[in-house]
Amino acid sequence: MKKQRPVNLDLTTIKMHPAANVSILHRISGVIMVFAIGILLWTLSLSLSSAEGFAQVKSLLDGWFFTLIIIGIISALIYHVLGGIRHLLMDLGHFEELASGNASAKLVIALWLVLTIVVGVNLW
Repeated sequence: MKKQRPVNLDLTTIKMHPAANVSILHRISGVIMVFAIGILLWTLSLSLSSAEGFAQVKSLLDGWFFTLIIIGIISALIYHVLGGIRHLLMDLGHFEELASGNASAKLVIALWLVLTIVVGVNLW
């Protein structure tokens, strides 16, 4: 007997709905935050080690590259919190239908972009 297998495995041709994209991005933001913990602990350790270490961290924060990294870390944190709140609400039985799930996903993306721009403008 021949097994039924998927015919199309090309993921670039599959159009995913916004709720699926938000769920995948939530996982990616979690991975980014795992690496961000290392960066943040290193800067904390360096800044608390001595006055010279504090000055070194301050000079890093004055540069555009490290500021961009900090904005990225804050952006990942904002997204992860918003996506996590959405997932918690879904666990409580809200936004489980396709239309409301897609609407809440679009709301999470919109809030994330707005809050990231606000934080980025304030840090830059």
